[in-house]
Amino acid sequence: MPEIRRITALAYANTGDWCRSCYGAGMIKRNSRIAAMASLASALLIAGCAERSDFPSLARRPAEDAYSAAQGSLPVPTPPAVVSEGLPERLAALLANADAAHATFESRQAAATRTINAAAGAAKGTESWSVASVALAGLESARSLAAMPLADLDRLEADASNRAVNGSDADLKAVRAAREKVDVLVEAETRAIDSLRSRLGA
Repeated sequence: MPEIRRITALAYANTGDWCRSCYGAGMIKRNSRIAAMASLASALLIAGCAERSDFPSLARRPAEDAYSAAQGSLPVPTPPAVVSEGLPERLAALLANADAAHATFESRQAAATRTINAAAGAAKGTESWSVASVALAGLESARSLAAMPLADLDRLEADASNRAVNGSDADLKAVRAAREKVDVLVEAETRAIDSLRSRLGA
């Protein structure tokens, strides 16, 4: 019996050493495996961070801010201005009257010019001077015909100016455009009359 116990104890001791050796080796292998996995995980995390750092930023870019600023600074489009109803027809009629008056002036101007040239240097009160004076008066009368539409345009311009203060200036622009055309005719007639009057010495 003592011999059996000694053998059993020896076997147990050997077995324990073997188990401890196996356990220690297993722990070493396990720890090595855990360390390797930790290293791999760290490498993957680092790589992932590096890859994410290459992604484009979601922050607003300067170009986007510039575009937004440009859009905000653009003027708000205004609706096209419309001329008051009936005004275009009235302006057209006044222009037609001015053109007709100017045509009358030009028809009288040629004859008056010949008469005044013939009376150039004549003394006041003489027959030639009197005839030339009548011709000059005819030109002044023709000019007054063109001045009548101009007076109407003056009134229309005053009314359109009042409306343009708190509203559209379409009427004002239309009236001024028509007035400029009539002004050109009347100014040309005035220059012609002044030239003939100085020639006659009236």
